[in-house]
Amino acid sequence: MKVPALRSRASRPSRSHPEPEPITLLVVDDDTLSARLLKAHLERPGKVVVHLAADGEEALRVLARGGVDAVLSDLLMPGMDGIALVERVRKLDATLPFILLTGQATLERAVEAMRAGATDFLQKPPNVTVLSALLGRALDERPLREELHTLAERRAAAPAGWLVGTHPRLDAVREFAEQIALAPYARVLVTGESGTGKSLLARAIHDLSRATGRFVHLNCAAIPAALLEGELFGHEKGAFTDAREMKRGLIEAADRGTLFLDEIDTLPLELQAKLLVFLESREVRRLGGLEPVAVRTRVVAATGTDLQARAREGAFRRDLLYRLDVASLEMPPLRAMPEVVPELARGFLRDLCAELGRAVPELSPQSLPRLAGHRWPGNARELRNAVERALIFHRGGRLDVPVPDHPADPLAGDGGVSLPLGLTLEEVERRYLEATLAARDAGQGMHAAGLGISRKTLWEKRKRYGV
Repeated sequence: MKVPALRSRASRPSRSHPEPEPITLLVVDDDTLSARLLKAHLERPGKVVVHLAADGEEALRVLARGGVDAVLSDLLMPGMDGIALVERVRKLDATLPFILLTGQATLERAVEAMRAGATDFLQKPPNVTVLSALLGRALDERPLREELHTLAERRAAAPAGWLVGTHPRLDAVREFAEQIALAPYARVLVTGESGTGKSLLARAIHDLSRATGRFVHLNCAAIPAALLEGELFGHEKGAFTDAREMKRGLIEAADRGTLFLDEIDTLPLELQAKLLVFLESREVRRLGGLEPVAVRTRVVAATGTDLQARAREGAFRRDLLYRLDVASLEMPPLRAMPEVVPELARGFLRDLCAELGRAVPELSPQSLPRLAGHRWPGNARELRNAVERALIFHRGGRLDVPVPDHPADPLAGDGGVSLPLGLTLEEVERRYLEATLAARDAGQGMHAAGLGISRKTLWEKRKRYGV
């Protein structure tokens, strides 16, 4: 047997562990001679360590101590047989490699073993070369099985609790997510103010779907334009001076999964054209590459701005907008659902207390009407920050959550904005922007939140209009 064929996550060299750690196998068999022979074939000093267990109960005690990379178990044993053992092990570890061995191999027993959760099934005495290959493959595939198991658990929990609050508009959001999840590659456009949960909806669509690929999140405003193309589309080795090796882009990384493009309105026009080509062809061409790469992924785009207005201004391609807007939904702002605020605040409080390791205090009676009456221009994100801030400084008793120190609508002037008829839409936008900025001495982020746009978009508009 070639021992290097047995590999696990722990056995791979790293900077902190230059020497591979030995693989630990557990052999479970009531036949002492058979177990010792298998151990002699498999064990290699410094590379493979083999522990023996005479029955299922002893095997469970060894597994409880941890450190076992794979289990080899006889099928027929007194007391707990191999089928019962693998079922018990699967309750403790859903992805541990587990190979059943038996001298009475039949198709029916093999099917029973696999249904119980066995990784593989071999006849005794096993061919050591075949057994080594099966173990090596099982150890290599374990990280993937762990990822898929985590994904399945997340999807099972997602329908019940991914969106907090009882309201018709939130019910519509849940129904939208469930419907879209059934369409594997439907393009989705999510709009709404900052803090309304656009990324939460994108993640829920992915979790509720049957996608086997990854969820890849890219904030288009967070990466300089010069680097954005390489991040999205990747590059071939030698494509430019520093391209010392091939790099897959985020679009490729989302193959058979979901690509979430947040703040899509900030994507440069030249990259909008390349994204349009991908959406039409479902193929990407890396920088410096000659051959297109087929990619099957769901694309979810999100924005806090009016893309139709951006398209009229020439800042966003109309054809790309039409491609993205196959299914669209506007996430409702918190001020439109004041009755949801207390429920959401309690949910944030439970989550924050779990993170901080604290007991969950009761909210003070005066907090709830105060929170429900606030307009929350930053929406759920601002509400969570308010609860977290109050919890950090809490010293016992009921928790009082004050609202942020600004008026209900921090960007509205005392008398509103009066505009005469006959103005162009551009002039209306300029005057309204001037009035908004003059209404209160607030920061750029608060002004942007009140207008329902990103900071970058606000900066671009101020530069355009000279305000």
